[in-house]
Amino acid sequence: MAKEKTRVELAEERGQLYKKGVDLVNKAKQEKRELSKEEKDQITEIQLRMTEINLELAQREAMKFADEHTTGEKFSLRKALLELADGGRYSENTQKMNERGAASLQKSGIIPKSGTSLLIPVESRAEITAGSAGPNVIETDFMNIVEPLRDRLVLAQAGATMLTGLVSDIDVPSYSGSTSNWAAENESAEDGAGTFSKKSMKPKRLTSILRVSRQMLVQDSLGVEAMLRADLINSISSKLEATILGGESTSAEKPDGLFTGYVTPSEGLSWKGIVKLETDVDLANALMGNTKYIMHTSLVGLAKTTLKNEGVSGYIMSENGQMNGYDTLRTNAVYKSGTDYGALFGNWADLLIGQWGALDLTVDPYTEADKAFVRIIVNSYWDACLRRDKSIAKALFKDPASV
Repeated sequence: MAKEKTRVELAEERGQLYKKGVDLVNKAKQEKRELSKEEKDQITEIQLRMTEINLELAQREAMKFADEHTTGEKFSLRKALLELADGGRYSENTQKMNERGAASLQKSGIIPKSGTSLLIPVESRAEITAGSAGPNVIETDFMNIVEPLRDRLVLAQAGATMLTGLVSDIDVPSYSGSTSNWAAENESAEDGAGTFSKKSMKPKRLTSILRVSRQMLVQDSLGVEAMLRADLINSISSKLEATILGGESTSAEKPDGLFTGYVTPSEGLSWKGIVKLETDVDLANALMGNTKYIMHTSLVGLAKTTLKNEGVSGYIMSENGQMNGYDTLRTNAVYKSGTDYGALFGNWADLLIGQWGALDLTVDPYTEADKAFVRIIVNSYWDACLRRDKSIAKALFKDPASV
């Protein structure tokens, strides 16, 4: 493995690259000609490498600043999992985090699955205190999964509303909208009030399993720490998104999917079908807020190569990744049935994703002990609902060639 360069070595490399780029440009100027393709490629490589160096130096400066201004130990998921696998004999830092997680669960009314669970708050704030090193000293840096979870969820990118740290069941009001009427000067006004209804959201347990080797847990490596955090977040986000964008039958144990109960037959992918999704939302007076398309990945290639036809030029999906003038997100989590693939459009701000309590991690060191693996069972608590059922329109499309 190559030795990691020091900051001085990186700065020197950056200077050499800069000089090389300047020399290429000056040579072309002296010869009164344009840069050749080979020279342009070299300059592109130089710029990319310089960008990498700048990012690396900036990251190291940030880490150096954090080290100089942090009096407490940073929370390590790797260490905490190792301590959990060894019977829950937690270090002081892990115990602090566990206490926060326990308080979060207790507040939400959820009981931990095990007395030795590792409880991780979904949204943690660093403790800010007045200390000897200044007025803003970070005492302990706990794990925060909210931001990376939002980055991972296509639904969050689309603009869905995430509600974290919920307590008990919550009722979400829905209002049909008021109406206005004309009346003669002295006539009584008609009651134009809309109707109120409500939807309830309650914590539903989402479980996932991480397989981790003990050999990995003993590695004191930033790469291992990053991988474990990514695995933990991905295990939650992938199932959560597949459920919300799916079509499984209604159950008390999980939220309904957006395609649950959908019975409209599929049709060939067409420009008319894509535009109809927008029209359906517009007719429901819901064309507002965070409006985007979300479609199954299998439809993206088709949309890029299927002409709009019917007197409209171009392809269904434009080169900038938009359809019908709206941004389009893709994910394999969208509902599919055989060769039929789902597509949705609407105001995603009306989709509420609720989260309760903390992540509850328990360990199974026995099932795969012969392979030196431990299984980490992750329990988290979620629900989702649409404030207005007609805020999001959906359809099932198939390849026109198969119609």
